[in-house]
Amino acid sequence: MKPMETVVIGAGAIGMLCAAPLAETEGVALRVAASGERLNRLREHGLFLNGRPLQAEFASEGGDRTADFILIATKAAGYADALELAAKFTGPQTVIVPLLNGISAEEMAKRRFPENNVVCGFFLGHASVRNGNRIEHDGVGTFYLGSTVSEAPEAVRRTAELFRSAGISCGIPEDMRAALWKKFVLNIGVNQATAHFRADYGGLQRDPARLEFTMRLMREASAVAEKLGIAGAADMPEAAMHTILTMPGNVKTSMFQDVEAGRATEVALFAGTLCRLGRETGVPTPLNDEILREFSGK
Repeated sequence: MKPMETVVIGAGAIGMLCAAPLAETEGVALRVAASGERLNRLREHGLFLNGRPLQAEFASEGGDRTADFILIATKAAGYADALELAAKFTGPQTVIVPLLNGISAEEMAKRRFPENNVVCGFFLGHASVRNGNRIEHDGVGTFYLGSTVSEAPEAVRRTAELFRSAGISCGIPEDMRAALWKKFVLNIGVNQATAHFRADYGGLQRDPARLEFTMRLMREASAVAEKLGIAGAADMPEAAMHTILTMPGNVKTSMFQDVEAGRATEVALFAGTLCRLGRETGVPTPLNDEILREFSGK
């Protein structure tokens, strides 16, 4: 049987949680796609998850091996370039699977690949810790898959089968649009608040004022979601706060890790998106406006 040709673009904190188990799955031929200096570094130094080296081919183009699935897990700033790199591995039957934070990745992928099925996804669980080419993760978390633009239930089912064949925990929400917004509301709160206060989860959990700040960020997001007709929007801040309060205190969000490392944050993806939607819908987002100015100067 022909192996399932699978390409991962962005084998970092999230991408490695897919790449590592897929690389060890019978019937899957895994390639990690990159270009330029990053490709050279990958070939020279490799990638590691919890100390185990990733056994995969590193490639910059597909050649005559078009992909069955392309999983894209870059940061938002690298997404446009990742879509162009994906084109080098894409054939008529390729399923494009963006696994980014935010609520717009599927739409962007569908614009770039209008003839292909696009399955969007996100990860909900403990954050990975990245140090160069080494990723550490405790195994707690689940990927959620669906489609809001493509209406591609068969592609969603096949993608879930791929994940499960590798032992990757995944689910298929009944309402993917609502599920994306639920994660977005959580990110609006916890990623931005931990970056603002330079704190891990414990640094929020122990401080009522910081928790209230976090809740205000999330209430602005849920107000926009309500205006857009997202199911269950009013309940999202309380659900997100429950998640925040039950996380291990020593876990650091990805945005706080970016701040600590001096990397660009994803504030444009979080507050930037929300503030734009707030203006479009007439919903005020003053605290998220402040966060956007703090981290982007806009």
